[in-house]
Amino acid sequence: MKSVSPDLSLPDLSLIDKKILNILQTDFPISIRPFRKIASELGITEEEVIGKITNLKQTKVIRQISAIFDSHNIGYKSTLVAFKVPEDKVENAATVINAHNGVSHNYLRNNSYNIWFTITLPPNKYFDKEIELIAKNADAEDYLILPTLKLFKIGVNFDMTGENEAASSFKYFSQDDAIEDSKINISEFEKNCVKELQKDLEIIPEPFKNAASNLNIPQEELLSQIDKFIKEKKMRRFACVLHHQKAGFSYNIMGIWKSKENEADRNGKIMSSLNEVSHCYKRPIYPGKWEYNIFTMIHTKNEEEAAYTINKIAELTGIKDYDSLRSIKEFKKIRVKYYV
Repeated sequence: MKSVSPDLSLPDLSLIDKKILNILQTDFPISIRPFRKIASELGITEEEVIGKITNLKQTKVIRQISAIFDSHNIGYKSTLVAFKVPEDKVENAATVINAHNGVSHNYLRNNSYNIWFTITLPPNKYFDKEIELIAKNADAEDYLILPTLKLFKIGVNFDMTGENEAASSFKYFSQDDAIEDSKINISEFEKNCVKELQKDLEIIPEPFKNAASNLNIPQEELLSQIDKFIKEKKMRRFACVLHHQKAGFSYNIMGIWKSKENEADRNGKIMSSLNEVSHCYKRPIYPGKWEYNIFTMIHTKNEEEAAYTINKIAELTGIKDYDSLRSIKEFKKIRVKYYV
């Protein structure tokens, strides 16, 4: 299990490296030769782009390049969960939680509810039963199930150049993008496409070639399906995900806020307007036990910037009752695998 303290051995990124990372996060070309298009935009060769991306993966700046699906819109459901676990049982609890295939993120945070994880389940499974069983095996004293009641913003995007190129073209997902449950439909062909597109992209001149071959379809048909997924809001985007510490954004905190119910929408929109806020949700409360109803994930380069962002949110919203939960340990961070 690894600490999430800042990594001081940051790679030396050139301006071209940073521009490539911005494009990969925000505007990945959906084409047979995407790296050639990136090269044309930057005035370098396709071979140079492939070499630089390969190096960025080897130095662990890039975590993965793949489709980023909306779990709800392709038939899955997910929730945030907080466990209260005795200090001497934390390590065992983390092992139990990590063993569940639906758990993608799992952190130790500075709160009496000290283990926080996200779990995603297919339609035929239920949170109550799954989480009750995990809690029992993890020796949790108590737990909170905190599903999204309203999504104000989701989309991690690090502007690597500081020129706001990435922010200007990046579309964040909000509640307006959610498909009504009764209208969610995904065919067997689409499920097979999801299984291929969620794999880490090959860094070769035609990176979609083998995926299309596995599906027994031409590349053009697969690219058309990607466009269709995005149009139907089943896919948020095709993009890279960074190791944020290696990318220079080494500090993250979860801001938790007690907003008046009639001001929650207003406050959620204010919080979402800040670039440092990557995720913003309204979640349920447990009267007398847990009454924070808005959650924000904040990514910055250091603790001072994070504290500034928290204070700015408090000032803009007028919320006086809030806290910030720091990531003490990262137990697990992977991409959810759908239909496997």
